Amino acid sequence: MQNKQTLNQQGFTLIEMMIVVAIVAVLAAIAVPSFNDFFEKNRLKRAAEEVYGLLVKAKAETVVRNLNLSVSADTDAWCVGYATTVACDCTETDPDTAGACAVPIAGSNVLQAIDGTTFTGVTISENFAGSGPIFNSVRGTAGAGRVSLVAGNWALDVVVSGYGRVRICGPNANTMGYGGC
Repeated sequence: MQNKQTLNQQGFTLIEMMIVVAIVAVLAAIAVPSFNDFFEKNRLKRAAEEVYGLLVKAKAETVVRNLNLSVSADTDAWCVGYATTVACDCTETDPDTAGACAVPIAGSNVLQAIDGTTFTGVTISENFAGSGPIFNSVRGTAGAGRVSLVAGNWALDVVVSGYGRVRICGPNANTMGYGGC
């Protein structure tokens, strides 16, 4: 005859609970590196798309304004911007300062720059001839070059061709849905 107390036993023993916690810890240890890689790739992709968007906007503004626009990149400060002046300072935060990457919109100067403060872990380098590409308002052409972005083991390039085409590509092969350069 069994004791009534053992027949009504409910819950987990301490050993069972420790086994479950150990299994969860092992699974978490396996998953964390892949989450870091996921976030790294997404920051890189977002940064490349921001730079791409800025360059496409500069190309479009060139035609609309009938003015040549110059793109500048500062790799030390991690910023890219454009203006009507050659070699604008994309680190300048006051749009009314001479040399800032700003263009007049409805009578006010508006900054046209992005910086890397929201893209932690992403580094930037540029390879433009001279001070950066200048989009020609008549022909739509530009100075060829690229902005290279790297985060961990991942890399993307934003390339400007001599014909003014702007595109994102993987420097070595197809990467993150973008074709190889």
